Amino acid sequence: MVQKFFCIALLLATAGTSLGQSAAKEQAVTLCSLQQRVGTGVHKSVRVSGIYSEGPEVGVLEDAACPKESTWVELDLKSQQNRQKLGEVLDHSRRASVVFEGEFYGPPLSDPKLPEAIRKSYHPGWGHLAAFKTKLVVHTIREVEAAPEKTSGDLPTSEALPTVAGAAVPFYPPLARVARVNGTVEVLVTVGKKGEKRDRRN
Repeated sequence: MVQKFFCIALLLATAGTSLGQSAAKEQAVTLCSLQQRVGTGVHKSVRVSGIYSEGPEVGVLEDAACPKESTWVELDLKSQQNRQKLGEVLDHSRRASVVFEGEFYGPPLSDPKLPEAIRKSYHPGWGHLAAFKTKLVVHTIREVEAAPEKTSGDLPTSEALPTVAGAAVPFYPPLARVARVNGTVEVLVTVGKKGEKRDRRN
């Protein structure tokens, strides 16, 4: 009888351990931790959380804890779960708080055919202009919520920064901002005596 109860207790403990391990596997890791753990030429299946921006097919995943370590995202969905919700959130605010499942790729390997001197200084990347050192290929969208408004370090966290509702100039493209693509625009404007604009050349 004692042996019977011991076996049952052992089975329950083993089941509890297995359930605990399964729950741990289901928990999303942060993007910052993945950036540090996944090495060059390596990829692994992950469940990761972060702030997604850009479009319904490709975009960028960011983490407020490491804002300079964003990753390129490509959607290759095996399930349409939350696909529509993601599109609606992006249409409304351009940013979404998400939990994605998929394959996370570390920095790509240099082409072995390149001369060694070039390979030492050349660092290939992923995505737009190869500007991202890591990439996430998303197979499942687990969670989607509207991302919190960005705040300034000079303002209380409860006070959101103002946003431009309309302007005569386009918004700076988020991909170009993250990839640090910049340039100089020169504008020549001729103004009349009454302050009216007569001519403008870019």
